[in-house]
Amino acid sequence: MRSFQVKCLQEFLKSQGPEIYPEGLVTGYFGPLTFSAVKRFQQKYWQEILAPWGLTRDQPTGFVGQTTRAKINQLISY
Repeated sequence: MRSFQVKCLQEFLKSQGPEIYPEGLVTGYFGPLTFSAVKRFQQKYWQEILAPWGLTRDQPTGFVGQTTRAKINQLISY
């Protein structure tokens, strides 16, 4: 999947540092590197992103759903 929204997501993930998105590529392509970065982001904030769905830190989805988007928006607005 390629899109401007994916580029925005990648820019955000890159801004979170190399522990989240070590490759730091902003291509607009949602492939395995972006998927892994989303999972690391979810693990970092698992109590806010995963726990509401009954998931643990060890169960990131890589899906940018409601709670993941909410956390991204919260961090962007600071």
